[in-house]
This record gives sequence, C-alpha cells and structure tokens, in this order.
Amino acid sequence: LEYVEVPYDHYIVDDWPDRRTHMHDSGIAVEKLLTDGKPVPVVASYGMTSGFTPPNGITAPMLYYDAAHPPAAADIAGKILVFQSAPYPDPPYSNSFLDNYTLTDYEWRSPGKWAPLFTPPPASVTSSYHCRWVWNQVGGFAAIGIKGGAAGIVIVYDLSPGAAFGLVQRSVYTPDGKAGLGAKYINCPTLTLDRVNGAQVLADAKAGKTATLTLTARFQRDTGKSIIARLPGKNYGTSQDEQVLLSTHTDAMSLIEDNGGLGMLGIMSYFNRLPRSERPRTLVFYFDCRHFMPGGEASWPQFDYYTIHPDRLKPVMATMGIEHMGGRQTVELGPDGNQYSYSTERPEDGGVITSLMDVHNNNVWLVEAIARAATDNHWPRVDVKAGDVAPGVNGGFQGTVKSPMNKGRAYGIPGIGLAGDWPGAWTQTYSQVDTEAGPNGFDKDYFVQQVAGLTQLAGEFMLVHPRVIDLGWGTLKSALVNLPDSGFVARPPAAHRAAMLKQYVAAFRQVESAALDQARSTLHDLAEHIAVAITTGRRDALTALVDAQLAKLKS
Repeated sequence: LEYVEVPYDHYIVDDWPDRRTHMHDSGIAVEKLLTDGKPVPVVASYGMTSGFTPPNGITAPMLYYDAAHPPAAADIAGKILVFQSAPYPDPPYSNSFLDNYTLTDYEWRSPGKWAPLFTPPPASVTSSYHCRWVWNQVGGFAAIGIKGGAAGIVIVYDLSPGAAFGLVQRSVYTPDGKAGLGAKYINCPTLTLDRVNGAQVLADAKAGKTATLTLTARFQRDTGKSIIARLPGKNYGTSQDEQVLLSTHTDAMSLIEDNGGLGMLGIMSYFNRLPRSERPRTLVFYFDCRHFMPGGEASWPQFDYYTIHPDRLKPVMATMGIEHMGGRQTVELGPDGNQYSYSTERPEDGGVITSLMDVHNNNVWLVEAIARAATDNHWPRVDVKAGDVAPGVNGGFQGTVKSPMNKGRAYGIPGIGLAGDWPGAWTQTYSQVDTEAGPNGFDKDYFVQQVAGLTQLAGEFMLVHPRVIDLGWGTLKSALVNLPDSGFVARPPAAHRAAMLKQYVAAFRQVESAALDQARSTLHDLAEHIAVAITTGRRDALTALVDAQLAKLKS
C-alpha cells in the first residue's frame, strides 16, 4: 500500500445524519430561512463552501434576480439574492447541451427501451438529466452573488421536494470560481429550496420583502488520504511487469455515488484467488480522495499519485474507471411532478441508472470487450460512448461520459470507465440504501452484474496485447470516418470511404489474431488506396496515421 495525503479546507455543515436539521420547527435546524416573518418549513440544502452566518442568521431585504432584466451590481450589494433555476432552452441545442442533458449517439448499447436521442428526456422517465441541468446552474448563481457583494443567496430549484432534499454539489465560492490549497473563499451563505417550499419565497423576493437566512457551518483544515494498492502479477518487481490501473473516488456523500471502492474490492477479491503466477499483469487499485474536494480532481493536480511519481506510470498499459454502481432510477411523477419515486420499468428498460461507459478511444476492441462483458454477465442498461471523436452508430453526435476515474484520458493511455448516471437520488446527503424516493434504492443484483462485467473486462485487459488496444487504431478510424466528401479525388466518396474502412477493419482483425504479416500487407493496401483516392491536402495526414500503425507492427 501507498498513500497520498491531501491537505484541504474542509467545508462542514453539521446536518448529517439527522434530516431534522433541515426542518425549521425541529429545534435543531442548522439551515433556516424566514421570509416576511414566516418560516420556510423545509430547507433542501446549502451551497458547498458558501460560508456561514452568525447563530441568529443574517437579515436583509431580498432581491429577485431576473435574468432577462438583471439588477445592477450596486443593487445586489448587501441583499439576499434569490434565484430561480432556469428551464431548458428551446432547440436547436448546442453540442455542449446535447452532451450533458440528452441521450446522444453511441458506439454500442444494450437491448432495451431507450428515450429518443438529442432531446431532454422527461423527468417522469429519468430524473438524471433534469437534476443535472438544475444543479449545474449553482456555480453561475454563486459567481453573480459574489461579484455583486450579496449578503447571502437563496436558490429555488425546479425540483420536487424529494429530488432537492440533501442535494449538494462541489460549488466553489471564490472570486474566480477556482479551488485548491490556500484558496480564499468569499462568505456568501447559500440555501437551496425545492419548488414547493420555494414558491412563496419567490413571491416575497419579487416583492422585496425581508428575509433572515441561517446557515451553521465552518471550514476546517483536514487531510484526505488517497490509497494505492497493488495485486502483483507474475512479473511484478521486474522490468517486464505490465499493469492495469483501476481507479475510483472515496469521498462523496451517498452510497451509490461512492461505492466504486466496493466494486474494486470485488474485482480484487476475484483475482486474489488466482496464484500470482497465473496473473499475467499487475492490477493497481487507486482510491482517489479528491473527487468531492472543492473543484474536484482538477483543482488538486499536485496530489495526483502519478503526477508525484511519473515514472510509475510507465508500466501501465490500460486503465479502468469505476464509480456510481447499483442505483435504481428515480423519477418525478404526480401533480406538478412533485412525487419523487423509483421507476417501475425493468432494469433493461430504465429501471436502474444507466451504466455510461467511456471508451478512450473508439478502438474496436475496447467497444467489443464492453459488449461481451455486458452480454456474458446479463448486465443491463449499458451505453458506450467515445466522445466527439466520430459519429456514433446512427451517424449522430456522441457525447462524452463524465468519467474522471478513467484516468487513461488524462494520462494518454487506452482505457474504459463506468460512470453510472448519477443524479437523481445519488448526490443527496441522506441517500444511502434508502433514499428520498423510498426504501431499497440500491439494487444488489445490478451491482453484482456490474462487478461481474468489470471483472471480466479487467481479465481481458490482463491478456490483450498492447498493440491491439493502441490508441492509434481509434485515431485512424476517426480520421477515415470524419473525412469530408470534399477530401476525395475518387468518386463516389461514400464507396471509397466504405472500402477504406473495410481495409482498416481487416487490418485490425489481423492484428487481433497476431497475423502481423497480413496486417502489414493490408495496411500497405490502405495506404495505396489513400494515395490515389484522397486529395493532396488531406493525404499526408492520413498516410502518417497508417505509417504510425505500421511502425508499431515491426516489433
């Protein structure tokens, strides 16, 4: 075992584990709001790192922030600024919006019932996308309040009471919105409300009524600890050792959000039953503590294990990220969508949160390995994406799976990453085995299927030859697929593109089967095809990609 200690300013609100700390009349509330002299019965949550108030709170006039007619900074100063989360924009949507708030195209996905692509799914089908849209607005609201010198902030989410309760995000209340060791936080205490408890507050704010906001919180210098463990392979400790890196985070607020460590222990337990001599490669397990530190991993790069020890990255030939496992899908139903509950669909049709699978990059083997693992282990609700490197199977835009635990992307190493589609009940303080949607939010069968599939993938990574998963194969594939028709001299472009892709796939299959002489011959044929079919301006770049793969087949 090795450790990385990470000092940071820990923001603490003493509301866990008692829900009554959110309830005004409980006598133990640490988050309270009165508007026009009337208490708000339940405060959903708070803005992480937003600061604190005196025991009796702060009292100030409220100012409603109208985005269509924003107030001047001078009018914000000293006020309790009240925001209402914005609705979805009207189409057409930007790729950024599609990437975060709709289902997008994919490399592969499991059979089942899926919502239409490229349009926000209703919260009655999945709460994930709308929840993500709502809480992603917090950072922008905080920046406005900080810049204007607001005394405090109230945010009214367009969420049901159940969906909003205990919802916290890693917002950063600094002048530039950046976190890190020594960051200077601005005290702008922030409370969040659901749409029911927030309705009267919005009316009072628009009328300029006075409010008293109380948030009992503190900053405390603490030290997080990342853990690096190894299950040695047969060549461990020698120059021949090759490693597969598995990563998760260990510092989130709920069971589903933070149970990737349990999944990694399951994988470790399975391979630990094999004698070391039968483990072709070493498995490295990285339990990273930075995910829910303010700003996430990107704000604390100096504490990344492989930044500290770059030489130890050399044996790593593949990576796996693992996070957000076993969750049931939450939905909003009933009058005005205020009934927060679990989906009644079968797992394969959306009764569980989607296993979003990141592939870096769109290498054929990586995609097919995930499909095999899902099929072999009856793992439902799997959606595989490579990001915006090439169109998906339907010819449309592919979103990017938000999987920072798949560290291969940052390190430039082939890899995959599971990031269960986490919003809904899974960024909420009190969502453990039971959630605000009801009891038994953790689907143990789904969790076991995920662990089984990931274990199979780890085993495949222990066996596959590095040249098969080389990133250059995906780069070449993307270049061929993305080549515009104007880049072809030969006509018709579609026929030549299809023929080149057929040559590419043939060469890749030959590499998979270790028929390297045939693979070299096929790649030479592809290069000759490029020479006669592609325009001069694009020919050299494609030829260089083919030559790069040929060079890797010499060894």
